[in-house]
Amino acid sequence: MSRWRRVSGSPPSARNDAAAHSEADMRSFIFGVLVGVALLLVVEVGGLVFIGHALAVSDPLQKADVIVAISGDRGPRTETAVALWQQGYAPLLLFSGASLDPSSVSSAELMKREAVRLGVPATAILLEPEATTTEENATGVARLMAEQRLRSAILVTSPYHQRRASILFARAFAPAGLTFLNHPADDPSWSVDRWWLDPASRTLTLIELAKLGAVIARG
Repeated sequence: MSRWRRVSGSPPSARNDAAAHSEADMRSFIFGVLVGVALLLVVEVGGLVFIGHALAVSDPLQKADVIVAISGDRGPRTETAVALWQQGYAPLLLFSGASLDPSSVSSAELMKREAVRLGVPATAILLEPEATTTEENATGVARLMAEQRLRSAILVTSPYHQRRASILFARAFAPAGLTFLNHPADDPSWSVDRWWLDPASRTLTLIELAKLGAVIARG
């Protein structure tokens, strides 16, 4: 029998090197996963912020013939329109919107009453009290502006609603040669940069995106 024994396995130094390499590979893998997750979060959050800014389209302000605010919220649209009037951006306000309850006064009338309470003379306010949808807001306002020989407007609605409203108003205004600028209402209940963090804002925005998609698809 041979006096020499064959030693199986690798020398201790080789095993230590392999373990070190394995630990280094694992650290690299974990680091890569964390970086990947971080990048995904940045892309996702960036995309959500982009959606907010895409909805809340806004134009540089300049004077117009009338400031148009359409119904649909609990005050910010009216308050923003009045603030613009007080700053002298237009001599007239125009409120558009029917009543949700046929037995009560129109939403446009309620907006007018609030504007008067805030200091706007009733004689500086026009009403379009029949519209029940954004499309009807647009066509009704365009018709009334043409009747009153008004050519330019500042359009005020909620930030999440501004993009869809702007598309529908552009379609209604173009045949009559009317123009408008977008100015989203100052609405503290909806944040352009953080809308997805609030359940109510998130639901509202997703519904609005669906409606916007339908408007764009219809052409």
